[in-house]
Amino acid sequence: MPVVAAQPVDESLADFRRAVRAPIHNVISYAEMISDVTGADQNPALSARVAEIIRISQNVLGDIGAPLANEEDATASLKHLQQRLQTHASNLTAAIEGARQLICGTDSAAVRCDADKLLQAAETFRKQLDGMDVGRLSSALSSGGKSVASEHPHGSSQTDQSAALRGLILVVDDNEDNRDVLSRRLLRDGREVMLAEGGSQALRMLKRYAFDLVLLDIMMPDMDGYQVLSEIKRDSKLKHIPVIMITAVDETDSIVRCVEMGADDYLLKPFNRVLLRARINALLERKRLRDEEHAKTEQLTNALREIEAERERVHTLLLNILPAVVAEELQTNGSVEPMYFEDVTIVFADIVGFTLSTEQLPADELVYLLHEYFTAFDKIIDKYELEKMKTIGDSYMFAGGVPVRSPSNPVDCVLAALEMAHAVGVMAETGPVNWQLRIGLNTGPVIAGVVGIRKFAFDIWGDAVNFGARMESSGRPGMVNLSPSTYMRVKDFFECEKQEKVRVKEGREVDTYLVKHLSSRLIKNKAGVSARDAFASRYRTYFHKQLRAFPDFLGAPL
Repeated sequence: MPVVAAQPVDESLADFRRAVRAPIHNVISYAEMISDVTGADQNPALSARVAEIIRISQNVLGDIGAPLANEEDATASLKHLQQRLQTHASNLTAAIEGARQLICGTDSAAVRCDADKLLQAAETFRKQLDGMDVGRLSSALSSGGKSVASEHPHGSSQTDQSAALRGLILVVDDNEDNRDVLSRRLLRDGREVMLAEGGSQALRMLKRYAFDLVLLDIMMPDMDGYQVLSEIKRDSKLKHIPVIMITAVDETDSIVRCVEMGADDYLLKPFNRVLLRARINALLERKRLRDEEHAKTEQLTNALREIEAERERVHTLLLNILPAVVAEELQTNGSVEPMYFEDVTIVFADIVGFTLSTEQLPADELVYLLHEYFTAFDKIIDKYELEKMKTIGDSYMFAGGVPVRSPSNPVDCVLAALEMAHAVGVMAETGPVNWQLRIGLNTGPVIAGVVGIRKFAFDIWGDAVNFGARMESSGRPGMVNLSPSTYMRVKDFFECEKQEKVRVKEGREVDTYLVKHLSSRLIKNKAGVSARDAFASRYRTYFHKQLRAFPDFLGAPL
């Protein structure tokens, strides 16, 4: 492949970029050929040098295709680009000279020839930089020249269809003369060209660089064109690259075989220049359209993915506001039908000492502490699969048996209440406040539903709710106070102490019960059995399900 001679810089930045990329593609091509022949196992030092040459070349391609650093000051940006490219040019020449010294000791005349061409291509690159007229390019840009936006890796502006048709073409042929003829014609047509002298090298380059088209010979020594074509079409990332078979093999069977394997065209050597140009143009245009379609599909996929992610975020947020079954009904129907639950345990927990703390602590510290305590409560009720209803100031309300009915809900609520009271005691030992938790429980029927259209919430109503609040206000700090209905449901699990009667709204008086510890009948004649195991055994007997959680401080052997 001939090296492009130094030419005056065109006023178009896109054309300058293309002119610079041409010798760099040559550098990569010859470096890949040298690497393919020598190999890391045969000459590790040379392999490292060649890898360095390829790395520097790829850095050049990255810099030349990137958008200008400062579009408002094109001159400064172009000078910065020129300096970076000149540094790359110096490094590239040094790396090539180092490789040539190592190559001089080899027996391969072909490798030495490729090394000379490698150096010649690097010199052409340097001459292109020397001819870079920053003032002319800057003036062209400021007067409405081609966009300075980043370019397609193939060397064309994404918005310039004619530039897109230039394409980056891989010529694969083991005959140097054939490569030279093809590359000359392609360069004259404004294409960008890279070369491979064998099938294995071609496949390696295809996986490394973004080619628009492959011109593939059939008769090659290491891998023939059929094998290369088969590998290309088998690879999901490569199979859409158009392939034109250019060969002296004129048998019909060969043509049929290539077409069946996925080749886009088949030209015989010596090829017709006009016909080759027409078919390349057609295939590049077809690939451009396919790439645009693929990009649009990718954009649509990303948009749908973002919509789905947003829907998931909304759903997650809704689950933080409403129970899962209620949120599902609201999303499906747009509203939630009122529900009646005949067996729900309502729990109110109030922080004793909070009002005094509001007078003694800064506002931000007070809110942080309340957040810390309520977060601990949230984690506890999640363990027992209970439903948080709301917080009102320093009061925390939750319930069991709603919206999912559960016969074990009174026992679950007592366990959660005990764990919450214990957690507050532990936090008070190390925290800045000496808060305690007063907790009241009541079990009974409620009506549940979602009301309002703004800041809506799932809530419950009924005398059972009001009586639960009364149980909290009549309780003791650090203790769990039960109504008669709740006590009757949990007395086989917990030892409770009867308290003074409480007057309710109707004027009648009812008994209340403070939870003291686990039931003595529960652990009788079970020496050596842990409290958890004894409790879980009875829990399974009563409710026909496994115990979900149990407070650690109740778990010592009895």
